[in-house]
Amino acid sequence: MDSIVINNLSFSYDDKIIFDNLSLSIKNGVFTTILGNNGSGKSTLVKILCGLLDFSGSINICGFELCSSNISSIRRNIGVVFENPDNCLISETVLEDLAFPLENLNCSRDFIYSKINEISNYLGISHLLKKSCSELSGGEKQLVSLGCALITGPSVLILDEALSMLDLKSKKKVLSILKKVKKDYDVTIINVTHDIEESVYGDEILLLNNGSVIIQDEKTEVYKCEKDLKKYGFDLPFMVDLSNRLSYYDLVDGFIFDMNQMVDVLWK
Repeated sequence: MDSIVINNLSFSYDDKIIFDNLSLSIKNGVFTTILGNNGSGKSTLVKILCGLLDFSGSINICGFELCSSNISSIRRNIGVVFENPDNCLISETVLEDLAFPLENLNCSRDFIYSKINEISNYLGISHLLKKSCSELSGGEKQLVSLGCALITGPSVLILDEALSMLDLKSKKKVLSILKKVKKDYDVTIINVTHDIEESVYGDEILLLNNGSVIIQDEKTEVYKCEKDLKKYGFDLPFMVDLSNRLSYYDLVDGFIFDMNQMVDVLWK
């Protein structure tokens, strides 16, 4: 079963065509990286999936056709984390920001505090609950934004360049948590990014260019298409490239995505 199915999507800004009969699908329970440079259409695609832009064609999300009569059901099934957390963290405290999505669903107070306790413990942000978001680091803000997106129990989690403002340490922490979220909460994750390094944490890669799907496959298969990636401006992720180079000398067998695992293999 697919979480998202897009058929013959067309969309234009004024006279500029962004999508012309685009068709693609995102598998249920898979961590998909949508990779593309600026102007590839990836952020426009997110806005369309969120019901923020009109389009022609058909889109099905979690079994619901994307249309005005279903938009509430669809938004109940998807969580979105955007690039700048300051645009969505609007309450006085972290606790209030986490409570806000559930209050909009008219959940009981006991249920709200139970979910806040669950999600804040899971993400390791319980110590931040009484703080103002203005006191938080960039990484902490994005974890709170992730908590706000997860707290309603979505089936699909979309990140739109959500990690681009984070330092490397914070980015790795959030990506590692996302891998765990996919498994523990059975969530389909779509990470929209221009940074191919983020793709090593996912399962599949979809390369988007000028509104068209260039490649979509398991990440290990996409990494084998090095020439195609370079054609569209992407070098292999560091660990993938290192694996390739070491495999020439029979030091490793296949791709290794984790540095600690690489060290273990080389020390054997």
